[in-house]
Amino acid sequence: MQKKMWNGLKIGLTIMGTTIGAGFASGREIWEFFTSYGRQSIFGLLIALTLFSLSSIFILWMSWRHQTENYYDILVLLLGNTLSRLFDTLIFLYLVSGSIIMLAGSGATFVQWNLPFILGVGIVSIAIWLVLIKGVRGLINLNSILMPIKTVIILAIGLLYISRNPSLSGPFTRHYLEVWPSAITYVAFNMISLLGVLSTMGKRIETKGEIIFGGITSIIGLGLVAMMINLSLLRVPHVEQYDIPLFALIPTNQTVLLLIVSMILWLAIYTTALSNIHALVYRIQNKINLSTGKISFGLILFIIPFTFIGFANLVKVLYPLYGVLNLYVLSILILYPFQKTR
Repeated sequence: MQKKMWNGLKIGLTIMGTTIGAGFASGREIWEFFTSYGRQSIFGLLIALTLFSLSSIFILWMSWRHQTENYYDILVLLLGNTLSRLFDTLIFLYLVSGSIIMLAGSGATFVQWNLPFILGVGIVSIAIWLVLIKGVRGLINLNSILMPIKTVIILAIGLLYISRNPSLSGPFTRHYLEVWPSAITYVAFNMISLLGVLSTMGKRIETKGEIIFGGITSIIGLGLVAMMINLSLLRVPHVEQYDIPLFALIPTNQTVLLLIVSMILWLAIYTTALSNIHALVYRIQNKINLSTGKISFGLILFIIPFTFIGFANLVKVLYPLYGVLNLYVLSILILYPFQKTR
């Protein structure tokens, strides 16, 4: 019983690690999709958390039931053979571009620390490879270590700020709009990365209980972090002016705390890149009979030159292209359990 709960907990932490990327941890995504709508942001977060929970449980259940090894196996179940081939190509490109963006983000972070861009790219690349050579187990174990640390630090920063700033700020830029479309869009925005990672975990799951416990654990963890960031940002005057809203919660004279938050943001970049490349490796391994270590090494070498295009340029061009793709996959996934033919 304890072993199954521990396995479920590690699954939940892996879901959190896949979802809490640099945009989430920095507060930027929470501000754009939720906080900017004012008080109703709390309702938006509840919608998003519900969809996250259902989506994660459905993917894990399909992966466990059909013993899938990569996201393409899930696509075939959801879309059939014809459409799945088209979406396979689009998702592959999405994961590659996302990986490029994260590696470039690591380089940009090192530049902010007055260190060379290539050093940031190189260190995160080595760190990714060292985990991927251990397969799915490596990804799960890493998230089991890093996620509690990131969660505790973000919660502590939020609680400290709220204790010093009890009153809400405002007005908020989108307070006159309904928040629910933004909440659905946000879940869709994160769906492909979740699909890429969770679809590889079916053979490591022993019971339905692990899936349910993992889904519940992840939603509690994500809910605590997202709500804390949101409630904190609701109290920051003119928070829209900050490129990294999380820094607005830290007094300017707290150098050590600023350094800790910078490390948390880098770790969020790292875990996102790791999740994306993990999904790519297991998709490629389905076609090429090589070890995860060899495939990940070659894939990282392929990606590195593209990081010099520039972090900001990559985000501006590539992210909007995949909005419709993600929303479609989310819709099919949510409807899948209710189809009578399944």
